[in-house]
Amino acid sequence: MSLWALAALINGIAATGFGLFVYLNNKKNPTNISWGLFSATIAFWSYNYFLWQISNQESLALFWCRALTMGSIFIPIVFLHFLLIWLDMYNSKKKLLIFCYFISLVASVLNFTPLVVEKVEPILFFKYWPKAGPAYLPFLVFWWWVVIYCWYIMYKAMQVSPKVKKNQIFYVFIAAIIGFSGGFTNYPLWYDIKIPPYGNILVSVYVGLMAYAIVRHQLMEIEVIIKKTLVFAGLFASTYAVVAGVSFLGQAVFEQITGGNRWLSLAPSIFILVLVLRPLENFLVSITDKFLFQKKYDYKDVLKTFSTEVLTVLDKDVLVHTIVDKLSNTMKIDSCGLLLFNKTKNQHELVASVGVGKNWRDIKLNHDNTLASFLNRTKTYLSTAQQGKDSPLPRRIIDDMNKLKLELAIPLLIHEDMIGILTLGKKKSDEEYTQDDMDMLLPLARTLAIAISNANVLDELGKTQAEAAQREKMAVIGTLSAGINHEICNPLGIARGQCEAFLLNIKDGLYKGKTDKELLDKSQIIMNKVIHEVDRATTITKRLSSFAKPSKGLWTDDINIKESVDEVLALIGYEMKLDKIELENSVPNDLTHIIGDRKQIQEVFFNVIRNAAQAITEKGKITIRAREEDSKVHIEVEDTGQGIPEDKIEQIFNPFYTTKDPGKGTGLGLFIVRQVIERNGGRISVKSKEGVGTTFTLEFPCAQKVKV
Repeated sequence: MSLWALAALINGIAATGFGLFVYLNNKKNPTNISWGLFSATIAFWSYNYFLWQISNQESLALFWCRALTMGSIFIPIVFLHFLLIWLDMYNSKKKLLIFCYFISLVASVLNFTPLVVEKVEPILFFKYWPKAGPAYLPFLVFWWWVVIYCWYIMYKAMQVSPKVKKNQIFYVFIAAIIGFSGGFTNYPLWYDIKIPPYGNILVSVYVGLMAYAIVRHQLMEIEVIIKKTLVFAGLFASTYAVVAGVSFLGQAVFEQITGGNRWLSLAPSIFILVLVLRPLENFLVSITDKFLFQKKYDYKDVLKTFSTEVLTVLDKDVLVHTIVDKLSNTMKIDSCGLLLFNKTKNQHELVASVGVGKNWRDIKLNHDNTLASFLNRTKTYLSTAQQGKDSPLPRRIIDDMNKLKLELAIPLLIHEDMIGILTLGKKKSDEEYTQDDMDMLLPLARTLAIAISNANVLDELGKTQAEAAQREKMAVIGTLSAGINHEICNPLGIARGQCEAFLLNIKDGLYKGKTDKELLDKSQIIMNKVIHEVDRATTITKRLSSFAKPSKGLWTDDINIKESVDEVLALIGYEMKLDKIELENSVPNDLTHIIGDRKQIQEVFFNVIRNAAQAITEKGKITIRAREEDSKVHIEVEDTGQGIPEDKIEQIFNPFYTTKDPGKGTGLGLFIVRQVIERNGGRISVKSKEGVGTTFTLEFPCAQKVKV
């Protein structure tokens, strides 16, 4: 078999397989049908070319030459037919197409006369090569006119098509140039121009380019069939290899064991197949994805990731960063950003991004910014695929899109309010965003808008709670003024009294006759007392100042429960003493530490202990105990107060619920206490008996059990 015959056979097989593949994918789609017919004409030409090259008789060679010419007559016409359907030009160019088919029919009738193919004769290393008749040149001119016209309409379509279609047309355009140019190398020898048809094999290249366009740019959308076909072929080949291999290697042994029964000797093959078939299928799917679809994403993976890992996040900062990380990873895109509207500054700010750039935090879109205002006005997405000649985007919008490295911008809407913008960059597969992408992304964007809105509400609620807690704390400090005044004035008064007594004694001459050393010793004793009392006042002042400051909200402090309780009791101890409440602090010194926000934990102790004191109407006792149990620190605050009615215990942690007299409580104290405890990784519970007392139990993880 000659090289030319082999090339023709390869062309025929490639065209047949690819044409059937596209046609069978969707038998009712006009695009698939027309492409199948185009492939059929190439296959017809190629098989006749093969038969002509292997012919040993002049009459047979002439017949196959005229048959292959029949195929070549219709190749450009059927290709034009495909393009007019695919590019939505069929109705406007229908008359032109009918005219071309008419000319082709006339040429096909003349084809079997000497007017087109006169005879076959030897030339170069070909035994039988066709000689052109007088009607062949007009046909050749017409053939080239149709080919060039096909290239022309594809070139014009690329100028006005969206980016997705433009990429598809580009690959078809390149494939057509290579395929038709390769086929044209057959014609010089028809006119004794001694140039062999070396470009024949290029006809198969168009098949490869078209397959690449299908996989890479979703041309005719048959990726799933390609994938399943490859996996099936791999499974078939592997299964055959296992059966044949095991049967061949074990035939002698197993036939002897089974007494020559060949069916039983196949049992090991079946057993091995049962074990390896599923892992083998998974392996082939993985390999196919890796080498053909490695940069594509699965819609199911995106939806599963967001339903299980993203939409359950309540912390706003964590949520926005999780959104961009998961989108960029699952959708396999180069960049992703999330802008949220800042009402105070009246602008959209980039709060999280991947692949946007080092200075992404500086990117802001003002309310009158073209991109932001366009999305807010239209309430629909914006894509770079909309940049066709018929609908060009303003320069400022393109600049904004380039700055954010985005291919797609989707507004995040709550009702009619745009709370943010989701930006997606270029796909790593180089594909454009399709309608299937939008069918998934638009509902997802609406869901993300709700999740972000909920996180905003929780964030605002947290700030409101923090502000309420701070106001509550400052109000409480006001009520402790008498005790604080005592705790500060008492040591200062002692210090002043010591100094005044010493000065009066000197004035009255009580130290006459004393030696300098005796006076110095007396002065040192008095100064030490003064320093001690001033230190007492300073400590109280520092504790009060520290307690009054808002917490930083950092869960990183190593907290000694004993010291924290002591500091709180130093602030409220005098008030308890005035109310004739006995305090018993039984917290052990060697109790395991906890991790949390020191100020917040102190505020919890302050509120719980003070709440216990307010529950005692007359003389009573507050006992504070602590222990370690099951890797947790348990702190109990027990009072001998009025207790809480059983039907009201479940309500005491509700906001604005209080059992105190009107004007004596906001109902936020215990609500805030529970929020703060849970924020620091703990929990609070209560036991109470009316008329006997109440015990609050606080639980926190031990420090060594907490990973910071």
